Amino acid sequence: METDKSAQKNKISIGLIINSNELNNNPIFPSEIKEEILDSPYYLLIFISREDVVKISCFPTKNKNIKKILVKLKEFSPDLVKGISNVLNELNLSKKILHTTGLCYEMEKCFYETYLIGDLIDSGELTVDTITNKFMSVANVLKVLIEDIPTLIK
Repeated sequence: METDKSAQKNKISIGLIINSNELNNNPIFPSEIKEEILDSPYYLLIFISREDVVKISCFPTKNKNIKKILVKLKEFSPDLVKGISNVLNELNLSKKILHTTGLCYEMEKCFYETYLIGDLIDSGELTVDTITNKFMSVANVLKVLIEDIPTLIK
């Protein structure tokens, strides 16, 4: 059974969606930041935890339907990155991306992840199986997980 620490090493980040009221009423966000980004109805918060540091990124968005595609890789290479990019373009997902990153913890524990607007998936225009199969056809892709990003929205 995986411990919490080893389970976290099987992903790069954790996402959460909040709305403008939650952002505005939260004292942790400085007023200067609130003034700059309060014109969006929703915000994707991405938490990246590494050893003694947690980085939080905030992405204003008009859509609360966000998905994360997590791809476990055998290794990173220029061909692999090109293959992932080709899949995103073929499936018309590249214009829906809010954030993307990749990381290797050790040579055999490499991951790529992207957060994107999930309307194509939820509309039925694109299925999870189609996305998974396309990514699995790229050399050195070992596993694909697609997650809904939770919200604090009431």
